[in-house]
Amino acid sequence: MMRMPPVGFQDLASVTTHRQLVKYLFVGGINTVIATSIIFAAQALSAPPVIANVIGYGAGILISFLLNSTFTFRSPASGAAMLRFLVVAGVCWLLNLGTMLAALQLTGHAYAAQLCGVAVYTLAGFAGNKLWAFRRVETNET
Repeated sequence: MMRMPPVGFQDLASVTTHRQLVKYLFVGGINTVIATSIIFAAQALSAPPVIANVIGYGAGILISFLLNSTFTFRSPASGAAMLRFLVVAGVCWLLNLGTMLAALQLTGHAYAAQLCGVAVYTLAGFAGNKLWAFRRVETNET
């Protein structure tokens, strides 16, 4: 029988979690460079900007999933994990958007508001992926 181990905020305060956060940020940096390069290459090959963006972000999502599952969280890259990863990304984007809009209303500074949204997206993404998308499942053989 498979069961999820109990999880709590103490899981976010461990040394392992700090190492995973550094790896997560590293993967994010690599992913940004690769996805942006793909977008620019597609545009250089005459793809319209929206199509180039979709291609680059599609590749970026796949690269992020594969690197975070294998390198950051050392979790099997399954279809179920990919679905959870996509849900986390969607929820984090909504949190990013809400944060950015609120910060824009409060400050009137568009660039600062974007940075606030990015920070929320990154931290929420790490927590969501660690605690849910790539959470290890324990098996109890009876």
